[in-house]
Amino acid sequence: MEAATTITRSQPKLHSLVHFEIPASDPTKVSRFYEQFFGWKFAKWGDQDYWLISHKDAQENDTMGGLFKRNSPNEGFLNYFSVSSVEASVAKATSLGAQVVTPKQEIPTIGYYAVLKDPDGNNFALFQSTGRM
Repeated sequence: MEAATTITRSQPKLHSLVHFEIPASDPTKVSRFYEQFFGWKFAKWGDQDYWLISHKDAQENDTMGGLFKRNSPNEGFLNYFSVSSVEASVAKATSLGAQVVTPKQEIPTIGYYAVLKDPDGNNFALFQSTGRM
C-alpha cells in the first residue's frame, strides 16, 4: 500500500492577494472567455461546481483563483488576502468597522478563510494557509 503524499507549499506573503473567485451563471461560457482572453487553464475541483484557475504557464497545482456556479444575482468577484491568523484578523477588522459575512471556515488540507464586508460594503476574504494541499 502506498503512503499518501503531502506537498508543502511556502507560506504566502502576508496581506497580499493570494486567490480570487469568479461567480458565473454559465461557467462553461465564462471559462471559455478567460481561456481565450488570458490563456488561463481551468480544472474541475471536487464534486461541486468549482474549477481551479491556473496561469497558462503555471506548474501543476499552482493555482491563482477559482470559478464557481453563481449562487445569487449580486455575487461578484471575491479577493482573498493572506493573514497569519483568521481569528486575529477578523477581530481587528471588525474593530475597525468591518462586518463578518461568513465566519471562519476550513478548506481541508489547504487552510482557513472568512469573508468580511468593509465599511463601504465591499466583500473581501481572509485566508490562513496551513502550507499543505
